[in-house]
Parts: sequence; structure tokens; C-alpha cells
Amino acid sequence: MNERIKELILKAGFPKFDKMYVVSDGEELERFAELIVQECADFVREYPEKYLTHNQASEIGFGMEEHFGVEE
Repeated sequence: MNERIKELILKAGFPKFDKMYVVSDGEELERFAELIVQECADFVREYPEKYLTHNQASEIGFGMEEHFGVEE
């Protein structure tokens, strides 16, 4: 499993996990999804020169957060 995904799982509040099996009551899963959206939006804003102008990258990042209801 990707190390960044493991970090997000722990940051979301999941209990310790082994491999890909995690037990959750749903709250952690929602937080995990929010963290993934945030990570994607941040990536676009951090590396705009690779794909877009700075303004385009910023707008896409904010648009993703708004679409998924995730606030930084």
C-alpha cells in the first residue's frame, strides 16, 4: 500500500490496521475521503506549472473542494 495512503488512513483516525483491512463506524471513512480530495486539490495547486497556469490550478483545486464539500 502506498505510504501516503497509510498516512491518510492514520490521519483520518482509523484504528491501527494490518495491510488493507480496517474496521470503521463510518466517521473515519468520511474523513479519509475528505483527506484524499484535499490531497488532490493541494497537488494541483502545488504543481501548477506541470499542467496549467497558476490561476487555473488554483481554481481547479478550489472547485474540487467545493464539489466534494471539503474545506481546507
